[in-house]
Amino acid sequence: MHRKKSLAAMLLSVILFAAGLLWMCVPAGALEDPTISNAKGIYLYNLENNKAVYSLNAEEQIYPTSTVKIMTGILAIENLSGRLDETITVTAEMLSEVRGNNIGLAAGEMVTIDSMIRALLVNGANDAAYVLAYTISGSAQEFVTQMNTKAKELGAHHTHYTNPTGMHDENMYTTAEDTAQIAKYAYSLDLFMEATSSVRYAMPATNVSQARTLHNRNCLLSVYYDKNYYNEQARGMNAGSTPEGGHSVVTAATDGELTYIVVVMGADTIDGKVYSYINATNLLDWAFDSFTYTQVLSPEQIVCEIPVTLSTAVDYVTLVSTDTLRVYLPSDINVDEEIEISYITNSESLQAPVHEGQVVGSVTAIYDGEVIGTSQLVATTDVSRSDLLYGLYKIEQFTKSRFFIVTLISAIIFTLIYIFGTAILRQKKGKKRMRF
Repeated sequence: MHRKKSLAAMLLSVILFAAGLLWMCVPAGALEDPTISNAKGIYLYNLENNKAVYSLNAEEQIYPTSTVKIMTGILAIENLSGRLDETITVTAEMLSEVRGNNIGLAAGEMVTIDSMIRALLVNGANDAAYVLAYTISGSAQEFVTQMNTKAKELGAHHTHYTNPTGMHDENMYTTAEDTAQIAKYAYSLDLFMEATSSVRYAMPATNVSQARTLHNRNCLLSVYYDKNYYNEQARGMNAGSTPEGGHSVVTAATDGELTYIVVVMGADTIDGKVYSYINATNLLDWAFDSFTYTQVLSPEQIVCEIPVTLSTAVDYVTLVSTDTLRVYLPSDINVDEEIEISYITNSESLQAPVHEGQVVGSVTAIYDGEVIGTSQLVATTDVSRSDLLYGLYKIEQFTKSRFFIVTLISAIIFTLIYIFGTAILRQKKGKKRMRF
């Protein structure tokens, strides 16, 4: 029952087992496409399996609009998270370039770093973005340099920023794929996700202003600005628009087991409908319906059997996987027909004694020609050794040993020498007698 596999296949299985990785494979055309319209760039990414499951014009250059604030928030948290309670004074220089959405900060106003980060991340406040930029770098220009450096560090090589807010600039661009890369990193920052997932922020009163209530501008999360797009699975990130760049939304969403980051950029508003939100919800619904973790192998499933020697009880033992392999796959997959189970064993047979759980090889699950999971292959039962058969085996092995063969040959040679020597001596003695 042992299958001989190529060396390459064996090495691949061993590497995958050591890494403990489960790979997702989604062949092109395996699923119907989601319903998408009136958007320029789309990227849908599954975090648990590090896999893009849908994209549309994802590498094409596009205006980033408010998604720029994801990078601004990343740098603010990385540079200032240890100083959240610190108070800073807003200056006229910090506010000199502010346009668009803002919370009305005034020169001379004393605010905490924490309040500025939350004003930026919850409400998308452009004045808070500039205050943070100046606090970190001393100027907006130097902060933008840091933004572009960080983008390259995160693998966003087709992104260029010119300001910390996303207000339109012909020279500022990104791609949906780059934006997803940046969002993926932002998702790993607890403060970023906690703030951007808040539906509102109660900003404390300052020396020149009463307390402010700031509402989240992402309508997937908050119904304050529009109740038509609320999505209970959405978590954090950013939403906004410019006349030139259209509407964009970046959000994470989870059903408790799978988590996606969806990026929709350059979407239109038609008849009052904002297609960044419509497309994002359609994409998430499609993803949660179309993919799931499917069990392709379990310890209860017999994979193969292997011969056993030196036992009078049985002549083979069955082998199973040590692990339950649950793999991220299209939800309509037919496991029996579409998943290939392949295995290799360390030897063609086992010698008793064999112990239950003894590792004797590896088993691999393959989908559409791609390895999607691997596990150790183990014996299902104990098999005792026969002392008689073991004794005979040892005798057999001894008779095959080099020592025994050399000794036997030497004995034969010496015996032959003795026989021939004795015969020659007898012959000589016979000749002597004949002379007398």
